[in-house]
Amino acid sequence: MKYVNFEKISIVNFLSVGDDPVVVEFGRGLHIITGLNKDKQDRRNGVGKSTIADAIHFAIFGSTVRELKKENIVNNINMKGCHVEVDMNIVDENNKSQNVKIVRMLEPSRCNLYINGEDKTRDSIANTSEYICNLLNTTQEVFQNCVIMTINNTIPFMAKKKVEKRKFIEGIFNLEVFSQMLKRVRVEYNDVKRDCDIEVARFEESEKNIESLKQQKLSQTTRSVERREKLEGRHEDNVEELEKEAKKIFDTKSIDVDKILKSVETLTSHISNYEAKATQINKQISTCKATVSFKNDARNKIGTAGDTCPVCLKPVSEHDRSMIDSEKEGILNEMKDLKSEIDDCKTNLQTVNDLKIKLMAARDNQKELLTEHKQKIKESIDSEKRTEQLTSWNNEIDEEFKKLTQTSCEFDNLIDEASSRTSDIKGKVETRKSRLGVLDVVKFIVSEEGVKSYIVKKILQVFNHKLAYYLNKMDSNCICVFNEYFEEDIIDEKGKYCSYFNFSGAERKNIDLACLFAFMDIRRLQGNVAYNFSVYDELLDSSLDERGVDLVLNILRERVDKYDESIMIISHRKESVKIGTHYKNEGSVIFLEKENGITRRVEFSEATA
Repeated sequence: MKYVNFEKISIVNFLSVGDDPVVVEFGRGLHIITGLNKDKQDRRNGVGKSTIADAIHFAIFGSTVRELKKENIVNNINMKGCHVEVDMNIVDENNKSQNVKIVRMLEPSRCNLYINGEDKTRDSIANTSEYICNLLNTTQEVFQNCVIMTINNTIPFMAKKKVEKRKFIEGIFNLEVFSQMLKRVRVEYNDVKRDCDIEVARFEESEKNIESLKQQKLSQTTRSVERREKLEGRHEDNVEELEKEAKKIFDTKSIDVDKILKSVETLTSHISNYEAKATQINKQISTCKATVSFKNDARNKIGTAGDTCPVCLKPVSEHDRSMIDSEKEGILNEMKDLKSEIDDCKTNLQTVNDLKIKLMAARDNQKELLTEHKQKIKESIDSEKRTEQLTSWNNEIDEEFKKLTQTSCEFDNLIDEASSRTSDIKGKVETRKSRLGVLDVVKFIVSEEGVKSYIVKKILQVFNHKLAYYLNKMDSNCICVFNEYFEEDIIDEKGKYCSYFNFSGAERKNIDLACLFAFMDIRRLQGNVAYNFSVYDELLDSSLDERGVDLVLNILRERVDKYDESIMIISHRKESVKIGTHYKNEGSVIFLEKENGITRRVEFSEATA
């Protein structure tokens, strides 16, 4: 927390103060600002007591609490040289101390700022004033409600409307920053939303363009394919026509061809006959060989007979042996005849095969002649007419295919480019939608329902506690509690709910002062800056009775003891001087005297009072 300790103010030619400076030091304790107006028979009104409060306000903000015009701020007798100086010491959050001097003037207009003796004045009065407010962490409204309080000339917090109460709270605790943030977020949200809508429209248009290009490609491809198919159909018709012409040419030479074909057929028939004969001879040879093998096996079996027949197991006689030998000789003779027959068949087979080979050679020769004849006819056609026409037709088809390929490539390039642009646009849309999502969250956070609501609830908890404390200190018999909507519930001493305006002036004043003290405590507890002094204008001159005054003074003395504050009370009541002279020797009386239109500070004495 930053601590701002006001040390001294010097006032020259400001309102009723003339060339003779009025200097006030902000020492610890209760200080009474009072005086006499000798221009009005020593009355205590119109002395210039409020001048000190106005001068402090003027030094910081360039205006008075009463919002007087600048021409009315300069002393109306001297008419120039309006000069207010304020000295203070500021201790920041890091416990670093700075000596600050503010010098503000009128006629001529000027505002100078010095920090540790170094000139920190900005390039304009407005910028210097803004820098001072930032240095003190305050605004004009907050300063008027928490430092300089004109009790009877401002609307009490309780009398404010609900919206005004909330605005007041936000001002005291710097919650208006959330409203400013919300405005900025809404502006950014609207900008991003507008850009997003534009990009979405571009994306949709780009997708339509891609679809249109695809349809154009399909249509062009279909037309090209249909044309190519027509060309290919015409090509086939032309080829068929050429083949017909070739057939005519072939038919004109069909006489020789027929002879050749008949010769081939005859030769083929002879070949088939000889192949049949060869097959028959091979069968005979196979039969003879089988018979020879059988006879040979039989001879061998007969030749193996011993003394006993292997079949009937009877002894073999000499007669039997003679018959066996005779039979073996017969078999040998038959085998010789069969071998001779086999040799004859092989000879015939060789003759048949030789004739078959000659016939096949003759047939192949005829076929070769026929092939050569057809080739000559074909070559005669291809070399002259067909080749040239076919080449032309093929070239036409190829050219159409090239056009189709080129057109397809062109459309593919256009589609690729459009797709790339669409992808980029889609990325931008997604980025902006993501940003909108973040901004939606931020909007809620800084909205009335977000963090601000949470902070207000916490502040109100402390405020209600402090309010109850100060109402009790002032012997008030009512209970006052605020909800998060800044609606108060007030219960009187009989336990009945009632309105703030149902109370008397003194009772309302107690509630107003309790609210004021509660706000000052909360600001010190939860705020970011604390001041060592406060000014109460006409606090003791209000509707408070003697008992009420004592109770309020006890609260103020408590604040002096707790916070080492310098509390200044502006009053025209004569008995109020006792307050500044009887409090632990820490109070004082700032006595002002106005004569001939000029206010001066004079030494206080009981006789003066």
